[in-house]
Amino acid sequence: MVRTISVAAVMFFVIGSVKAQDLGSTIAKVGPEYAKAYLTPAANAFGVDLNSGLFHTAKVGGILPFGLDLYIGVQAGGAMIPTAERSFDLSYADTMYFAGQGGFPGVSVPVTYTTKNAPTIFGSKSPGYAVGTVDTTIDGFHFSRTDSVPTIGGLINTSIAAVPVPQLGLGSIFGTDVVVRYLPKTSIYNYGSVQMFGFAIRHSISQYIPLIPVDIAVQLGWQNLAIYDNTGAKIVKESTFAGNVEVSKTLAILTVYGGLQTESSTLDVSYILQPSSISLLSQPVPISFTMKGKETFRALAGFNLALFPFLINADYSFGYFNSLTAGVGISI
Repeated sequence: MVRTISVAAVMFFVIGSVKAQDLGSTIAKVGPEYAKAYLTPAANAFGVDLNSGLFHTAKVGGILPFGLDLYIGVQAGGAMIPTAERSFDLSYADTMYFAGQGGFPGVSVPVTYTTKNAPTIFGSKSPGYAVGTVDTTIDGFHFSRTDSVPTIGGLINTSIAAVPVPQLGLGSIFGTDVVVRYLPKTSIYNYGSVQMFGFAIRHSISQYIPLIPVDIAVQLGWQNLAIYDNTGAKIVKESTFAGNVEVSKTLAILTVYGGLQTESSTLDVSYILQPSSISLLSQPVPISFTMKGKETFRALAGFNLALFPFLINADYSFGYFNSLTAGVGISI
């Protein structure tokens, strides 16, 4: 079974309705502590979406010669973003610059900036504000000032991060099929480019149990998704793993299916922090960090309708982020 994630999918998930800037140029304005808080729901949602839609039945094989089956269609998975994940509070250490006077050089004074209800990547497009206050004496000089500086706004103001996945499927051999997701490095207008590769192996368990009234299968899958800015620099790499046990029952044109899935995801972020009114840097600084997705387990249930040659499916999963997946395709 071959699945390819579309350019439109990543545009909707990462860029949405943003018109003037991409992810790289947005987080380039803030330091690593702020960027981590800003991207936390993306680290979770990326993993949930990439590990969704891996199956819509536990039956392996079909009606073609040698027990093969063919599926061509689109699966659309969407992680539901809780309200609490669309904003954050943060305090972080920085410096406040005071210009020199009367022949004395300027000085940078340590300060703690605090931002409250600042938007995450899925929050309001209006920027947050970081407020810092200095009131101290150093070497006989008194420094006193309160700064309130704008930070960054959300890229996609949404409660659901949806990823449609066009797919071409083929299986099976000896009760085993293989899932491959692939997208070559593809440009998205002036925003940058995306690249994806992944695969999964599924094997039928029910074939070993005579007269069993349901289909049972197990599956393991690995995926990688990379996002580049408009200079070609890799900003984000998401790596995921999923392993599941799935079961389904077919009654005429209706198949009911469900499963239990363990999973993990890792988000690697790299960008160049640029001098700005927020960072107060004199020159660019490379930043990189790794975040772990919080999704480790999900249970899901759904159904598909076989209206030959068309197949329609939908399922709902329960985990750290609940998610909804729906699909339509041709299955023979």
